[in-house]
Formats: sequence, C-alpha cells, structure tokens
Amino acid sequence: MVHLAIAVQMHVPAGSIPTPAFLLGSIAPDAIHMRSNTGRGDKQRVHLLATPDSAGHERVHALVARYWAEESGRADFAEGYAAHLLADRLWVQTVLTSFRGSIPPGLSFEEQRSLYYRETDQVDFDLYHQMPWRSEVWAKLAAASPEDLAFLLTAEEIGQWRDRTLNWYGGLKEEPGIEPTYITGEDVQGFIGQAAEMIVKCFTAWKSSIASAGGHVGVCGRLV
Repeated sequence: MVHLAIAVQMHVPAGSIPTPAFLLGSIAPDAIHMRSNTGRGDKQRVHLLATPDSAGHERVHALVARYWAEESGRADFAEGYAAHLLADRLWVQTVLTSFRGSIPPGLSFEEQRSLYYRETDQVDFDLYHQMPWRSEVWAKLAAASPEDLAFLLTAEEIGQWRDRTLNWYGGLKEEPGIEPTYITGEDVQGFIGQAAEMIVKCFTAWKSSIASAGGHVGVCGRLV
C-alpha cells in the first residue's frame, strides 16, 4: 500500500491516477516472493542491490532510461519499478533506521522482525481502509497486463504477485489489530510525501540528462 500511495502521490500534480502499467511496476519488484526457493540474493538482484549502487542510483537510472530510449510503450511500467526501488532505499535510510533506533534494547533478531512486520502490516491495512483512491487503483491493477522484465522477473511471477496483492487485505491475511508504536501512520504519510517528491526529482533530472546528451544526474543525488 505504501508503494501504491507513493505512485498516486507522484501523479497528484497531473490530477490523475497512475496508469495500470505504472501501478503494476510500483509493486513488481516484490514479485520475487512468488519464485520457488528464492532467497535474499534474488531479492537483492531484482532490487538492483546485488552490488552497491552509486549515490546517484545509476543502476536504477540505467534501467528506466533503457525503456525511455526504446519508446516501447513499457516506460510506465519501468518508471513504476524504478519508483519502488528508490522508495525502498529511502525507507531503509529513514523509517527503518528510526525504527531500529527506537525499539526496546535487547530484543532478539526474531523479536525485532516480528515487531517490524506487525507494525508495517497494520500501517498497510490502515492505508487500505483509508485511501479514497483504493477502488480505482484496484481496478487498474486488475486490468494491468504483466510482461517479462529483462532478466529480472517473469510475467507469471509479476501476475501472481499482483493477484496476491489484490486479495491480500480481504482474504489472505488477518489484520494485526494493533496501534503501531514505532512506525506510525503519521510517520508513513510523511514518508509517502517525501518519497514521491524525491522520485519525481530523480526522474526529472534523469530525463534532463538524456535530453542534454549524457549530462550528469546532478540534482537527484543522495536520497537524504
């Protein structure tokens, strides 16, 4: 829900809801969870983090620029995918770092992990219940057509993750029913706005660099 909220927020200036392809791209990297016997290495690879990226996120830049250059009609999907990757990086630097610094000391790794997912699951459910665009976004996601993405994910994996997302809140998982303490709805709403602004700024800088025949990324820079 956070990734979909960022996608919607990015399109507020245009007064529109993102296209089905953009919305599908914005959740697609996590489709790696649909692959049998997958592990952390696979997740790092589809998130373009198998090896460290530059401060200007050149791996993400190269991925989306490829689709801009091809004019293949898949640019919206690639932009959504890139938005997801950039949002994850910002989340780690901000929300996740704050969470780790504020939880009670002495918790085991499994206790930290359980607490983290209880709180983020609840935030996701709260967004699902509260967001006025949810019905329209669900309809557009359902209409999206999954396709293979280079050597990263198959259309089948992306389609399975899309279907799981559409059914998750109503059928596949129970809501935790808690009041988040360390990752609050207010925190996440602030993050959504920050991420959307940062991603739009990156895309604008990258498109400008293409227009100027290979100029530097410049204003995108570091996330924080």
